[in-house]
This record gives sequence, structure tokens and C-alpha cells, in this order.
Amino acid sequence: MKEAFIVIRPSRFFKTKEALVAAGFNALYTKEVLGRGKQRVVYALTEGDGDAETVGIDFVAKRLLDIYVRDEDVDRLIEAVLSANSHGCPGDGKLFILPVENAVRVRTGEQGEDVLV
Repeated sequence: MKEAFIVIRPSRFFKTKEALVAAGFNALYTKEVLGRGKQRVVYALTEGDGDAETVGIDFVAKRLLDIYVRDEDVDRLIEAVLSANSHGCPGDGKLFILPVENAVRVRTGEQGEDVLV
């Protein structure tokens, strides 16, 4: 089993969700987060006296999706995320895949990959 952390632009959430559902991934968790990559967002502001000031914004709004998948479904997951988010621009997002040792369905005590269905 794998856990995927998917960090995307908030504006791409619904397209990403549609792509995931179309690929057969129906269960996921999501939350709004703030973060930043290597590139800083910088704005030039004009003061009342006409001087320009450069201000850096350290954090940008993002959407974090957390999804658990079987090992054999990872490539299909990556393809779905890339199809909805890859535009060749900085800030398109990141996808992190981590191993999961076990899962337990609390209601039944069932364990392992059967919990994912």
C-alpha cells in the first residue's frame, strides 16, 4: 500500500478530483494549506511618494489531497494527477508517494489492502 500526498493549486482541485474519480480513485482526504516551493512570490508596491517597494510573500494557498492506494495503482494515480495539473509552470504542484505498513478498518478490525475497498 502507498499513501500519496498531492499538493496542487486550489483552482485545479475540481479538475483533479474529476480525473481521480474517472481513474477509479473515489476515496480521498483534502484540506486547504499554505506553503511555498523554491520560488518566492514578489510584488512591487507603489508608495504614496512614488517609490516602489518589493515585498515577498512566503506562503501561497494550496490544496493538499491525501489518498491511499494499492501498489499496483500508483502509476494510474500519477497519470491522473499529471493530466489535471501539469501545465509546465512553476507551482503546478508536487506528488509524494510513501509506503504504508498497514491499515485497519475500525468498524470490523479488518486489516491490510482489503481496507481500501
